[in-house]
Amino acid sequence: MADITARDLANMLGISTAAVSMALNGKPGVSSETRTKVLAAATKLGYVTPKSRQSERQAKNIISFVIYVGVGVAEQTTFSTFIMRGAEAAAKDLGYRILVHYFYDNQPWDDQIKRILSDACGVVMLGTDITLPQRDAFLQFYALGNVPLVIVDNFLFSAYVDCVGNDNTYGVKSAVSYLINCGHKKIGYIRSRQRIVNFDDRELGIHLSMTEHKDSGLDELQVVNVDISPDKAREDLFAWLAAGNVPAEAYFCENDMLAAAFIRVLKESGYRVPEDVSVIGFDDVQICEMIDPPITTMHAFKERLGKLSVDMLHTRIEAGDTIQTSRESGLLKIALSLQLKERKSVCCRPCE
Repeated sequence: MADITARDLANMLGISTAAVSMALNGKPGVSSETRTKVLAAATKLGYVTPKSRQSERQAKNIISFVIYVGVGVAEQTTFSTFIMRGAEAAAKDLGYRILVHYFYDNQPWDDQIKRILSDACGVVMLGTDITLPQRDAFLQFYALGNVPLVIVDNFLFSAYVDCVGNDNTYGVKSAVSYLINCGHKKIGYIRSRQRIVNFDDRELGIHLSMTEHKDSGLDELQVVNVDISPDKAREDLFAWLAAGNVPAEAYFCENDMLAAAFIRVLKESGYRVPEDVSVIGFDDVQICEMIDPPITTMHAFKERLGKLSVDMLHTRIEAGDTIQTSRESGLLKIALSLQLKERKSVCCRPCE
């Protein structure tokens, strides 16, 4: 059962939350009869004051860092490694220990939720793979806990819990506008078949940029759907080219792993990058500098995402909040901007 709050007591007793607070804290302003009634109800229902709850959690000083494994997008990149690194650094500075858990959507949820919440004073969850149906189911289970939660890399939860993530839409809008400003009129889009919230937000960014530049003589957006796995994406791309398709002048790829796979396919198929085809990615993970040519990409401040998530969680722990009471004080949503990282996979086309 979730913790009883002062608001719950007020609703049950038909009095104001302020009256409950004054009664519980021994302050003047309520009658002795009301004070007695509030204290009796609090004792009967097991009410724990925020200060007591805070002390109990701080004694545990364990934060569960949960990696949600669902559609398989998160496991195809090293993005989560950097977020975890930032979270661990922030946790250490604040006196917490991090325990890493993997949450599998195809395994029984009850035991996994109990393990995540066991001995934890708060939870940071990497929610990259969580889709809309899974969000609702997860919140239903998690509401049984009495600790705060911060979701990283997924804004589906922003109406329910605190969230930290990238500004995917406007980051991609900037990326595509950069390609257009480099003189490219024929824009392509390497799109993952496995859809997550972040990818949908990035797709919106592409269309916003194309609309903004609609008077620039652009061709219709060329969309190539591929698997999120780099190996399977290569197969899809080779098949697409074998079917007689001709690449556009410049492409946005939904992440760096797909960008790297695409560059390799283009080169093996006789195309020069960037002279024939320019390619831009998203995230800025290590592979960007390991491939020839190095990939121009949108740099995500990955470690900062992890640090901000722990800082936000610490604020909730200090306040004695739960997933329920966090909403009462106003939820937080932090969207980090992205930064264009120019390398060698994009070139400007000569003016015609």
